[in-house]
Amino acid sequence: MNVRLQTVGTFVLLHVSFAFAADVSFTSPGFPPSQMNAAGRLVEDWGEVGVKLGGEGVADAAPSVSSVKLDNAIPAAQAASRCGAVGLTLTAFRAPAFPAGVDVLTVRVEEKQGRAANVTVALDLPAKAHAGLRTVRLGGRPVLTLPPREESGEKPREWGHCDEASSLPGWAKPAGPCDPAFRSIRAGMGGVPIIYRFAVRPNSRANVVLGFCESHWDQAGQRRMVCRVEGATLQELDPIARWGRHKPGALLFDARDEDGDGRISVVVRGAAEARDKNPILNAIWIFPAGPPPDLSQVIAGKLNAKALRYVDVGGQNDQSLYPGGKLEYRLSLPARGSQELTFFAACKGGSAPIPDASAWTAETLRRAAREVWRDWQER
Repeated sequence: MNVRLQTVGTFVLLHVSFAFAADVSFTSPGFPPSQMNAAGRLVEDWGEVGVKLGGEGVADAAPSVSSVKLDNAIPAAQAASRCGAVGLTLTAFRAPAFPAGVDVLTVRVEEKQGRAANVTVALDLPAKAHAGLRTVRLGGRPVLTLPPREESGEKPREWGHCDEASSLPGWAKPAGPCDPAFRSIRAGMGGVPIIYRFAVRPNSRANVVLGFCESHWDQAGQRRMVCRVEGATLQELDPIARWGRHKPGALLFDARDEDGDGRISVVVRGAAEARDKNPILNAIWIFPAGPPPDLSQVIAGKLNAKALRYVDVGGQNDQSLYPGGKLEYRLSLPARGSQELTFFAACKGGSAPIPDASAWTAETLRRAAREVWRDWQER
């Protein structure tokens, strides 16, 4: 609200004007619009995304939301605010990715006072959203693609999964006595790999056992997988050909922390030529280096107490490498410098791209948006 006094003769006139913030819509030809509301939050059919800054010298500030045009062609919404020592700018546009389009949200943070600053960029997400390594999901639907969590400054746990696979408790139906872990799986739906990381003494060795039980296919040649454990020889696996349907089985790997980072990685992915490229994994055991364990005893669940780590993959004792809760990125800004984070948001009728299963990048999405709008204008 702006107030101005004006004297006219013996009268004082009071002028009052109001400026109301407004929502800004944006889209791509042929798609329903998305919105950035007056609070600078991206609004989608699955919920809203907001950004909050933290750090020394950072203050809350209401944004100025407006329509802008990127590359002289792409309609976009922009929210800009001066948050004490830093400036915050959120820019969102629609890219024409099949089938429903994808909203690209860029968060730019700029130091304004000429002094280096450490700030946090926290995402405000719907209450039931679950953040994985590279996506946020709601009810299994990928709704937001994230920058790499490794770059967030977030401290990981001692062990856990760091992928976009899905946990399916009770999916498998193992025949005969075996460890309970063979009843659940994680599945790389859409062909994404299953990835775990385990903290170990740097450069050390370990015996790693991976457990599998195929309960979908009944013929060999359907689900073929490639199993890679750091420092060990790669192994290919067709569970039906190796053991049969509903039959628990295990593979042994002589693992080593070959890059010396204090972690051993486990990766299971679908083979390139497989008919079913969705990998599965039921259990992981990490045993000390030395004589290898008896796999029949491992499958029976009789060596769990001797394992350094025992993971009921997809079951009750499984966990993400990164703790749940607040999702934030830590940025170090040089004096007068800036950094950007880019997120992809699912639009109505679609899902956010999964990095391991999609070739879309911030650059290719912006190029696609620019080209479709220029073609539209020419027509």
